[in-house]
This record gives sequence, structure tokens and C-alpha cells, in this order.
Amino acid sequence: MIKQYRADIDGLRTVAVIPVVIFHLGTSLFSGGFVGVDVFFVISGFLITQTLLGEQGTWRDALFDFYKRRIKRIFPALFALYLCVMLLACGLLMSDQANEVAKSIMASIVFVSNILFYSQSGYFDGELDSNPLLHTWSLSVEEQFYIFFPLLIFFTRSWTATHRRQLIWALTLASFVAAQWMVSRDASAAFYLIPFRTWELALGSLLAIGAIPAPRRQWQAEIGVVAGLTLIGYAVLFYNKATIFPGASALVPCLGTALVLLCGEKSVTLGGRLLSLPPMRFVGLISYSLYLWHWPIIVLYRQVDSRLDNMERAALLAAALMAATLSWAFVEKPFRRSSRLTSRAVVARGTAAMAMCGAGVLALALLSDALYPISAQARGVLAYGERTGRTEMMRTGSCFLTSQHSLSDYAFDRCMIAPHDKPHILIVGDSHAAHLYYGLNQALPNAHILQATASGCKPLIGSRGDARCLTLMHRVFADYLKQVRPDLVILSARWLDKDVPDIEKTVRMVQRATPHVIVSGPIVEYDQPLPRLLARQIDQAEPIDPHRIPQVSVVDQRMAAAMKKATIPYFSAYRSLCRPDCRLWVKPGIPVQFDYGHLTQQGSILVADLMVREIRPQLAAMAKMTDMARLQ
Repeated sequence: MIKQYRADIDGLRTVAVIPVVIFHLGTSLFSGGFVGVDVFFVISGFLITQTLLGEQGTWRDALFDFYKRRIKRIFPALFALYLCVMLLACGLLMSDQANEVAKSIMASIVFVSNILFYSQSGYFDGELDSNPLLHTWSLSVEEQFYIFFPLLIFFTRSWTATHRRQLIWALTLASFVAAQWMVSRDASAAFYLIPFRTWELALGSLLAIGAIPAPRRQWQAEIGVVAGLTLIGYAVLFYNKATIFPGASALVPCLGTALVLLCGEKSVTLGGRLLSLPPMRFVGLISYSLYLWHWPIIVLYRQVDSRLDNMERAALLAAALMAATLSWAFVEKPFRRSSRLTSRAVVARGTAAMAMCGAGVLALALLSDALYPISAQARGVLAYGERTGRTEMMRTGSCFLTSQHSLSDYAFDRCMIAPHDKPHILIVGDSHAAHLYYGLNQALPNAHILQATASGCKPLIGSRGDARCLTLMHRVFADYLKQVRPDLVILSARWLDKDVPDIEKTVRMVQRATPHVIVSGPIVEYDQPLPRLLARQIDQAEPIDPHRIPQVSVVDQRMAAAMKKATIPYFSAYRSLCRPDCRLWVKPGIPVQFDYGHLTQQGSILVADLMVREIRPQLAAMAKMTDMARLQ
């Protein structure tokens, strides 16, 4: 039988959804708020398995009853969201973006949006963050789980409880091991794809089938709930975008959720009472609609005003809560309470609704194309936001490693070894170092440009990051520099204020191997891809200056002052492009950058030429020392 309603689980849903919303609003309050999705996964696995265990009749009837409940729970609010978002996308976005939204909706309707977003999740695809349906990836993961898992439950009905538990334990452990293996090789796959998320849902299933016994003593249950909430709180407060996730780090919020669920099974605890308070329960009741609506509201508002202050964040939170409440009261509840139709009829109508919703979305996309065509000039600019040419320009996958690559992909012989017929110039850093390679290779034909770069990997002593980054930086600083001693080292990254002390320490260490070290500062950044902003300026006369991120200029000024004081050569990539107006075009039709801040091929040549002019004294000294070495 399906177990009795537990109010504390609705409160736990609140603990899950509020950090997600706050995180998406762009505050530092809940830097690890994204783990709320993992909390939802465990809760969902727990509740759905209880439902499956309570189904009666033949396996076919049980499956239809199960999917009837899923359709009534998921489809009404979700399809209402699709149509509203598509209408707003047609009114607020350029038609190519509206088409992308339509594509996302079509994938989400058949619950494969996680696969779509994974296919688009290259390191430079920042426009994913401006997709109002990006958050539907988690719904697709859940629904994919609910395709195969009910079959597993029903076809093992004749098994003993022990054998069924062993099977689900094996499934959980296999998925967890696979996730931990994959997160260091392709973090996007580990994040989006069902094989590497199954263990989180299956963990909830283990609780539901009694594979983990609930504590019998009250004090144990009390401590367990407090420990569980503490684990969730720790992840929410102390994880951030730099955390290697999911994999083993997802264990913290998932185990925390499991403890709260487990310890509330047989005991009413103080923590459970707090979770059951009316405000906590209410937000939990609307949590599904709140999850659906908050992200599109935030994304579409940012199309109008991308710089959110605290007042705007509070207003957006209030708008999301209001939309969720209306959706829950007037869409979710009426459909869930309706019970006149048979299970097979509900499944048939749900399938028809999928087709009708898809047809409506496609019709709106075609209408957007007809009403708001994009000019040829704007399309030409938008083409620079596509992936073409980036791999070759930055030598991605061999000399520049993204999160989708492992250290074994790094081609050391190609990237760090060169004949001694020319001076050696080594670029070290993250993607903001890699995008300099193409231009420097053009600007300095009489030098070998070497490259040790990885995404999110700052060229600092004691830098933080995943194994791919740390091992590469250790190989450069601890081994390579001492053995090869390049003629010039350029350190470049997406710097922050807090990096300045470590930059100086790193430069002093590098100078033991070569006296010529240059720090390249942060480059101009925008809150949306520059080609997108330029296209909107061309077709809609939208100004670009409000989209430029002012903090980068502040960091550049502080770094310039610190490097001057430390007598370290410094090239300001920001000032090279903003004197005083920031340069947007290399020449007509060719933007300087292809996304929020990375240089196009032509932009790389432009910045490299400006850098070479500014560092001529260092190049001259380097050439003189090289000549002296050859004479000796």
C-alpha cells in the first residue's frame, strides 16, 4: 500500500527548491543552490518507488495506473509553461532564439532535453544559460528513469525482497562509480545524462524498499534529521561553480536527503516538525510549479535588463512565487483531482496533448520567422557565435583542454616541444590564454608559440581545480620550466581580485627559470554573447554599453597597479580594446569576440598585435639573450 502522507517531505521540497531559485537569481547567498535538484532526485525516487510498490493488478494495468498519475502530475503545468514561454519568446527574442526555444520545447515534450542540452554543452556555449527551458533537463532525467525503473520493479515482483534489494544496490553503485569516473572526463555528460544520475534516484528507491533500516530510537532519528539537514545546508552554502560536480560531491546533499527521509519514517522529530510548518509545507506544495516558472521568468527578464540588483531579485522571486501559486491552484490541482477517465484514456489523451502542444509550438516558431525576420547583416554577425573555427584557433582537445577532455588528451609533444631554431614563447592559463594563441602565432612568426591551457585553470602556484588542471599546472611549473627554460612566459586567465597575491608569487617562481614573464590581464566581457548583442543592435537598435560588465575594468585597474608596484610587466587586454570606447568590430562585419569574452580569430590577431607593440622591450631583451646564448 502507498504510505501515509508525510508533511515533512513537502518541507524538504522547500529546502530543495528555494536554494535553486536563489542560486539562479545570481546571488552569492546560496552558491551551491544547484544541489537542490539532487535533493529532488532522491525525494522523487523515494516517493515514486513507494507508489510503484503500492500498485495492484497485472503489470500492464499497474503500468497504466502509474503513468496516469505521472501524466496528471507533470503534463498540465508543464504544457501550460511551454505555450506561455513560446509566446513570450516570440515577443522578446530574435526569431533564431525563438526557434531554439521551440527546439528545446520539442525535446522536452518527449523528455530528451537533457540529451539536447548535453549536445550543446561545449565549453563556449554560454547561450545555454539564456535558454528559458534549460531547467527542463532534470525533468527529462526523471522521466527517463521512470521509463525503465517501473519495468524493473514489476518484472521483479516474484523475486525475494533480498534479491530485489541486491539488484537496486548494484544499479545504484554502478551508476555512482560511472558518474565518478565520468565527471573527470566529461563533466557535461556526468551532469546531464541518465546513466550518471540514476544513482541519486535509486538511492531514494533503496529507502522505499527498506534496503536501509530506519533508526528505532528517537534520539537516533533526531540526530539523523539534524545531520541530514546539515549536509544539505553545507552543500548549499559552500559548494560553488568551481566544485567538481556531480560525482562524489553529490553524495553530500543526497545522503543528507536520504537521512531526513529515513529518520522521518517511524519517528516524528523536531526537524520533521519544523519542515512540517505551514509555510514550509505550502512552498513544498507549489515547488513543482515554482521550479517550472522561476527560470523562464529570470531569463526572459534578463533580456530586458540583465543587471539584477537586490530589489529586482526580490521582485523576480515574488513573481515566481505568484506564478507558481496560480499554476498550482488553477492548473495542477484541478487536473490531479480529476478521476473520471480510465488510466488508458488518460495515457491516450496525454499522448495526444504532447502532439498538440508540439504542433502549437512549431506554428508559433514559424510565425516568429515570418513576423520578425533577421537581416542578412545580422545573420552574418550571428554566425560568429557558432562553433566553427574555434577548435583549430585554440587547438581545443590537444593544447587546450575543456571540461570534456582529460589530461591524456593533452598533446605534450605538439604543444610544449619545438625545435631550437627560434625563441620559445609559452602561454599558460585558461581559455583566456588559449584564445591568444592564434594571434600570437600570426604576430610572431619568428618564434615558436607553445601552449599549456585548460578551461577554468588559472596559471597560479597552488591553483584550485580538477585533476586535469592541477596535473597540467604542476607539470608546467614543477618540471617543464626547470628543464626547458622558455625564452618568454605569458600568464593569462579570467582573473579576479583575489588572484593578485598569487600572481606575484607565481611570477617570482617562473622568473627563476626565465627572466621574461608577462601577465596578460582580463579582457572586456559582456552579459550576453557579443555577436548576439551586435545583431540586436543592427536589427533593433539596441544599445550595447549597458551589457558590458563593469567589474572587469575594476579588476584590470587593480591588477595594473599591483603589477606596476611589483615591477612585473603587464599587458592590459581591457585597455587595449577600450581607449576609451570599447572596440566591438575588428572590421565591418567581423566582431572582436564570439561569446561573452573570448576572441574570434581576427580578434585574436588584433589583440596579439596590440600586445606585441606594448611588450617590445621584453621581446627585444629576449631576442638579445637568445642571440647571446647562440653565440656562446
